[in-house]
Amino acid sequence: MPSSETFIAEPIRNAFTPKKAQSWLYRLHPFYTRQPLNVVEEYVQHFCPEGGLVVDPFCGSGVTAVAALSNGRNSLCIDLDPFAVFITRMTCIAPVDLDEYWKAFSKIESKLSPIIDFVRKASLKELRKYKLTEWFPTNYKLPSNSDRGYVEDLFGRSQLIVLSHLVSAIKKIPDQTISDLLLFALSSSLDKTSLMYRAPEKGKQHGGGSGLFLVYRYWIPLNPGERDVWEVFQMNVLRVAKAKEISNSSIGKFSTEEIKFNVFNDNAENLDKYIREQSVDYIYTDPPYGAHIPYLDLSTMWHAWLGFEVTEDMRNREAIEGGENHFDRSHYLDVLQKAFEQMFIALKDDAWLSLVYHHKDQNLWYNIRDMMKYIGFKYVNVIAQPLSNKSFHKVKQPLRVLGESLIVNFQKTRKRVFQNPMSLPIVNVIKNVAERVIYKLGGATTEEILRDVVSDLFDNDLFFDAVSKNIGDILAILESDFELNDEGLWHIKPGRQLGNFIPAKLRIQYYIIGYLRNVEKADFDSIITTILPLLVNGHKPSRNDVAEVLYEIAISRDDINWELKDPKGILIQEELQLDIKAEDIDKDILWEIPESTQHNQHIYRLAILCIKAGYVPHIGKRERIDPMFRSLKCLTSLNIEATDVDTKRIEQIDIIWADSNGIPVWAFEIEESTPILSALERFTSLLKTVPDLGKDRKLTIIAPKSRRKKLFQELTSSSYIGHPMFIENKISYIFSDRLIEVFGSRKLQKGFTSKDLINECDYPRVNNL
Repeated sequence: MPSSETFIAEPIRNAFTPKKAQSWLYRLHPFYTRQPLNVVEEYVQHFCPEGGLVVDPFCGSGVTAVAALSNGRNSLCIDLDPFAVFITRMTCIAPVDLDEYWKAFSKIESKLSPIIDFVRKASLKELRKYKLTEWFPTNYKLPSNSDRGYVEDLFGRSQLIVLSHLVSAIKKIPDQTISDLLLFALSSSLDKTSLMYRAPEKGKQHGGGSGLFLVYRYWIPLNPGERDVWEVFQMNVLRVAKAKEISNSSIGKFSTEEIKFNVFNDNAENLDKYIREQSVDYIYTDPPYGAHIPYLDLSTMWHAWLGFEVTEDMRNREAIEGGENHFDRSHYLDVLQKAFEQMFIALKDDAWLSLVYHHKDQNLWYNIRDMMKYIGFKYVNVIAQPLSNKSFHKVKQPLRVLGESLIVNFQKTRKRVFQNPMSLPIVNVIKNVAERVIYKLGGATTEEILRDVVSDLFDNDLFFDAVSKNIGDILAILESDFELNDEGLWHIKPGRQLGNFIPAKLRIQYYIIGYLRNVEKADFDSIITTILPLLVNGHKPSRNDVAEVLYEIAISRDDINWELKDPKGILIQEELQLDIKAEDIDKDILWEIPESTQHNQHIYRLAILCIKAGYVPHIGKRERIDPMFRSLKCLTSLNIEATDVDTKRIEQIDIIWADSNGIPVWAFEIEESTPILSALERFTSLLKTVPDLGKDRKLTIIAPKSRRKKLFQELTSSSYIGHPMFIENKISYIFSDRLIEVFGSRKLQKGFTSKDLINECDYPRVNNL
C-alpha cells in the first residue's frame, strides 16, 4: 500500500540504456511510437512509491501501464482511440489460462482448415467466384490521402476470404477473454496480410513490412507482397501466447485486490471522471504532437475490422493538427491544455509528470513549455533518452538526433515558480558541459558529452539554435580546448586552466537559483553541500564566494533559511550581466557613436546616459536587433503588469530607463519622421501600468526642430489631449540637436543624474512651440 506520507523524489539526471529488443511486448502488436519498457520502468520506480498510482492519459499501446503493473504500482490509462485502448487492455490482461487459449485456437484451426486449403489452391477466377457469406467491413471509407478508397480495397480476394471466416470463428468463442486475445492476434496480422505489405528484397529473408508505418498513411507499394493470412495469424497466436507466459508472471503476480488496472476510451480532458483530485502519484505520458501522427485516421482499418465506433465528437476533440478535419495549431493546443490542466488537478502536491517529446518544431516546444508553466507545473529538466543503442559514429547532426527523443520532467508545486533562462553563448555551454563531464568521468566520449549538453541547451533556450550544427562543427568546438585520445575519450588539454567558459560568479548564481527553485527554502550549509559538487570545473569557490552571490539573489527572513527574492527581481538580475557598467562609462571609446541610423544613434546616446545615471536601458523590440546595442546587454523585459495589447505597444517604445528591479522610470520616443501619434499611443499604454511617470513628465519625445509645427499640433490638439488621460500634462520633449549637445557635455562630467536631463527638457505650451 502507498504510504500516507509525501513521497519525495529527486530529479532523474541521466539517460538509461534502452533494451527495446529484449522486451516481450514490442512484437505483440504494431503501433506507431513506443518507449523502451526498461526506461519507463526506471521512471515509474523512481517517481512513484510501491502501491502508488501511475496515470497515462495518452496511453497508446500501454507501455506505461505495463511498467507500472510489473513493478507493483496501480495503473489508470485513457486514450481517445478505441484501437489503442484495445491494445493496452490485451497487453496488460493477466493472468491468462493458456490451456484454454490453445484449445480455442485448435478448434478454429479445425474449422477453417477447408477454407485455408481452398484459397491456397484456388485460381484467381475461382477466388472471384467464391461467395463471401461471412461478415467483413464494406463501404468503410479510408482517409482522403490513402491509395485506396475503402478498407476492403486494402486486401486481396484470398485475404478477405480467410479474414472474414477468422473473425466469425473467433467471435463465437464463449470465453470473452480468450476470444479477445485471439482477435488481438488477428488484429496484429492485418497490416501484414494486406496489400500494404512490402515483400523483402530478393535474396533476403527479412526486411519486409507494412508501408503504413513507414509513411503514416494507407500506402500501397508498387509490388505488394500478398502473404498467407493463416501463416501470419498462426505466428501471431504463438507470439501472444509467449507474451502471456511472461506477463502471467510479471503482471499476474500483482493482480490482487490491492493492485488495480483500468483503461478507458475517452478524451484526456475528462480525466476527472475517473480519478479524484490530488490522488495520482505519477504521470508518464507520450502525447500526440501536432500533425506528426494522425492517430484516429491511421487506425481506420482496425476500427473497421474490430467493430470500434469513432464518433464525430471524438474526432472533434482529437489533439491534432491537420487530419481529415484540417485542425489548426490553436485547436491542438486548446485540447492539450485542457488535458494537462486535468493532470495538474489530479496529481498530488510535489508529484512528478514526465512528458515524452519528439518533434522538430521549436515553436511547438515553446508553446508546450509555456502552456505547462501557465498551468502551474515547474519545469525541472530534460533528458535526451535514446530509443536504441545507435552509434553516433556516422550521425551527421547528433544534437538533432538526440533531440528527437526527449523526456521532459515537470513537478507540481504548491507555489507557482517564475522561471527564465539565463543568457549564455552556445559554444560556452557546450565547452562548460564538456569540462564538467570530463572532470567527473576522468575522460568522456563525444556521446557522453552531447547527452549532457542537450539538457543545458534546453535550460538556456538554445537547443533549437544548436540542432543545425553538424558533427564537424561540434568536434571543432571541442578540439579548441580538449583532446581526443586513442581510446575515443576526450581530455582537457594540458596546461589549460579550468572554468574559463562561464565566469565563476555566474556559475554559482546559476546553480543557487536552480536549487532554490526546486526546494524553495534551504539553510546555508545545505546550499553549500548541494552546489559545490556542481562547480568542479574551475577554482573551488569559498563559502564567502557563495555567500556573496546568495546575498544578491536571495533573502533570509529567519536568519536560517534562504529563499529567492521576488521572481521578477531575479529575472532582472539574471539579465544584468552587463558588459558595460556605470564606472566604465567614462572610457572614451564608449562615447563614440557607432555607425547606424540617426534614429538608433539617438537611442544609443540615451542608453549611455541611462547607465551613467545608474539605471538599466530597455531598447525597443525592433531596434534592439541593431548590432550597435550588443555591447550594452540591455533588458529584454520589464517588471510590469499589462494587457497583451498594452504590452506589445510598450515593447515598441524606443528606449525605457528602468531601475534595478526592472520598473520603468523614464521612457523616450525618437520621432525623426514617424507619426508622433504612435508615441502618444505607446506612452498611454505605459501610463496605465506606471502612472507615476506622468507626474514628473518622464515621457519624453526626441524630435528635430524641423518637426516643431507637427509636434505642436499633436501635443495640443490630438485625440490624446484632455479627458481622460490629459497627456499634455504628462509629456515632455527635447530637440535632437540639444540631445547631441547634452551627450557631448556629459562625457566630461563625472557625476550625472536624471535631474541633469530633466533640466534640458521642455513641455507643451503655446508660446514655446
